Amino acid sequence: MRDYLETCAALDIGRIDNTPLIAVDLELTGLDKNEDHIIAMGWTHIDRGRIQLGSNQHLLISSAQSVGSSAAIHELMDSEVAQGQAIEDGLEALFRAAWGRVWVFHHAGLDVSFLKKACANWARVVPGFIVLDTMRIEYQQRKRREVPVKHGDLQLGRIRSLYGLPRYTAHNALNDALATAELMLAIAASMESEASLALSPHLKFF
Repeated sequence: MRDYLETCAALDIGRIDNTPLIAVDLELTGLDKNEDHIIAMGWTHIDRGRIQLGSNQHLLISSAQSVGSSAAIHELMDSEVAQGQAIEDGLEALFRAAWGRVWVFHHAGLDVSFLKKACANWARVVPGFIVLDTMRIEYQQRKRREVPVKHGDLQLGRIRSLYGLPRYTAHNALNDALATAELMLAIAASMESEASLALSPHLKFF
């Protein structure tokens, strides 16, 4: 965690083609960070404006809590989760992968709240996060154009379809991280067709 915090302080954030990014998705047993748990993590790197498929990682995280209704969404069973890694090992791998990178999430507030809670238990530190949130950026774009936003309009798959991106049939943390990475690049290309998108106006700090 110390190395991650040091690289955060030294981050030089420029444009999407020269700022290293990490797109991340978590699978959760529910939406309450105080009661529910992380059961899977997926991530991929974006370097020089391109997704680095060799960096893909998908980790199952062991949990004593049943996956419950989330099994219908994530297609994970209690037996699979029980064989996963300890949350401490998962966090160590994730934050090592995030050294020197800006985070990319879809609906960042939810995932970041779970990561902060987990880090407080693991490292006794609540780290800061420098984030590009594809849901927030798309919402701001629509607000600027005075396009009404209805319930469900900002779901990951629905926004992807508007940018001509394919639908992933399997739903897991890695696929959703890749889907978020692709969406981030598509949004950036639509906003700056002649140049690489400057990131600073679109950052959110947690």
